[in-house]
Amino acid sequence: MHIGLVGVGRWGKKHLSVLNELKKANQINRITVIDHDEHALSEATIADEKLLDARCLNADGVIIATPSHTHAELAKSLLRSGHDLLVEKPLATDLKAATQVMNLAQQNGRLLYVGMLLRHHLGIKKAKHLIQLGQIGRLNSITYQRKKTQSNHSDFPAMSQLGIHGIDLACFFAGEAEPTSTIFETSHEKGLASFFFPQGISAQIETEYSYSENISRIVLTGEKGSIIINPQEDQGLSLHQNDFTKHIPIQPSTKPLMLQTKSFLEEMKRKKQGDDWSHFPDFGASMRCLRLLEKAGILEEIIRPN
Repeated sequence: MHIGLVGVGRWGKKHLSVLNELKKANQINRITVIDHDEHALSEATIADEKLLDARCLNADGVIIATPSHTHAELAKSLLRSGHDLLVEKPLATDLKAATQVMNLAQQNGRLLYVGMLLRHHLGIKKAKHLIQLGQIGRLNSITYQRKKTQSNHSDFPAMSQLGIHGIDLACFFAGEAEPTSTIFETSHEKGLASFFFPQGISAQIETEYSYSENISRIVLTGEKGSIIINPQEDQGLSLHQNDFTKHIPIQPSTKPLMLQTKSFLEEMKRKKQGDDWSHFPDFGASMRCLRLLEKAGILEEIIRPN
């Protein structure tokens, strides 16, 4: 299987490392990297092929890891040329462009994955399973915290940079429900979002730069206990019931980016074999984050940064 990678910047290099591991494991046989920066290309020494223009690419599947504002146009071009895609979040910076990409994927019968990375986190999957088993009773609230000591060097607000995974996971743990009420407070360095879901679940997403410490935490609180996940630290979780706390490790601790890429490749294989296959996440979930950010006026800040 031949995989192309468009963009070998900071995050693209992580994708390239994962692809190299998969090549060593004989799960793919060829890696092509594409970047308009010749210096970035020269550093991608493990690639089998290097291109300056994605229009010259002929691969089975492609990963797009370029700046957000380029995702939609690249995706549309690559879908038209017959490629299955894994696009880093966000799929697009406005709803119209995202809809165009999804329509093209359907029209051309192409697989479309969006990089909602934490849906592949093993601790998050385990937490969902424990909730389904009733380990913490009825889920009452979801808290997502992502805070960094560094300042925000981008032109984009904190919520768009740090909060998209939180928005997606809030809906994921609420059974993919649409929030009935949303409140956003956003600035360049700080963002807060509060959601209320029809089944009585509340969610709060807290994002902040220039904070006193680095925090990555998800707290799921139910009527009989709570679950705490620290997704940047490990794949495990902590289960709290009354005065009892149990840490549940998960082994082997495979990183979410590897799991996401493997899932993409497996779906490509199913599609090629004529088996049932599906986009990930479904189009409704992919659109929901953009719709909520647009409602808060955050998409306008991404498209036209101050």
